[in-house]
Amino acid sequence: MPKKFNDQEKELIQQKLLKAGQTSFQTLGLKKTSVEDLTKASGIAQGSFYLFYKSKEELCYEILLMEEATIREQLLQSIASNPAVTKESIRDFMLDGFRLMSENPLIRQMYLEGEFEYLIRKLPHELLEQNYRDDQDAMMPVVQKWQDSGILTDVEPELIVSMFRAIVLLSLHKKEIGEHSYTPTIELLVDVLAEGMVARRARKDGSQDD
Repeated sequence: MPKKFNDQEKELIQQKLLKAGQTSFQTLGLKKTSVEDLTKASGIAQGSFYLFYKSKEELCYEILLMEEATIREQLLQSIASNPAVTKESIRDFMLDGFRLMSENPLIRQMYLEGEFEYLIRKLPHELLEQNYRDDQDAMMPVVQKWQDSGILTDVEPELIVSMFRAIVLLSLHKKEIGEHSYTPTIELLVDVLAEGMVARRARKDGSQDD
């Protein structure tokens, strides 16, 4: 039987599992990482792993959520520091999302090596639904700020969140877009989107934004 741990031991072991998982998933990938790899690095028996997580996929997903939460916080801080809603502020916000996603080692590993689809198939549906709700909750202050300024006021806020998610996910398809054309393509796409969003506001209230 797996060893029983007190609360302090559980906390310490979970932190070790998170650290071991982050290192292994970033370097080896999800499929090549075994539960044995994780428990050896954490100093526990293999059977004890299941006292903390149902599978290595759930551990990986928890780490991904932590990485995404950090990215969301950075994005929200950046837009909070720029009160004006202009084409440039919208463009910078989207480009920051692209940059943070594409620079994150774990997220890059999961998507560029095609392991994210594998992970999704292994996870309970309710976990994925919760992630989508968390994204919506985190993005709502941004959407509210845009709509208060007259941008996309006739669009459901949830659709704006979905649009942003779809745009940012393009950062994980660099190979398909093409290594050489990726950066100018993304910059052009974001520029056109920001221009269009501001133009819709300009048409409605008769003003012109730069």
